[in-house]
Amino acid sequence: MKAFRLFLRVIDSVSEWSGKLVAWIIIPLIVGMVFSTIVRFALGHSPLWTYDFAYMLGGSFFMLGAAYTLRLRYHVRIDMLYGRWPPRMKAAIDVFFGLLFFFPILIWLWLHSIEHAMFSWQIKERAVESVLRSIVYPFKTVIPVAILLLLLQGVAEFLRSLFALVRGREP
Repeated sequence: MKAFRLFLRVIDSVSEWSGKLVAWIIIPLIVGMVFSTIVRFALGHSPLWTYDFAYMLGGSFFMLGAAYTLRLRYHVRIDMLYGRWPPRMKAAIDVFFGLLFFFPILIWLWLHSIEHAMFSWQIKERAVESVLRSIVYPFKTVIPVAILLLLLQGVAEFLRSLFALVRGREP
């Protein structure tokens, strides 16, 4: 039982550490967008790099924060019913939907995102939407990393739910 709890704590701390680290991405994102706004009002147009900057940093912020969000149980769920159910029923629903949707979809996404990231590195992919043709491959690497972090936290949440289903309480 101690090993089980330690395993869950290790996964939780990875999610918390990564989430708190990733939270700092918001600062350069805000500074960049404020700078872009000031330049747009002063010169009549935004700097060319702001589009790439915003979607790459914003996307990274969103994706890499998903595991931490799951750890805190802040993901959206329909609480009208779920909130009223006893712990065992909640656990049964979480286990069922974890096996039916969460794991199959995320594993599929993870495997395909690895392929896309590797291909992006091989061809040294650049953004086609931008005049600057910014490099894309480091940001494509964020996708499988973020999915792996989310899967890892999903394993911890799944095991907690399975424990609650069997024992009727959280571990």
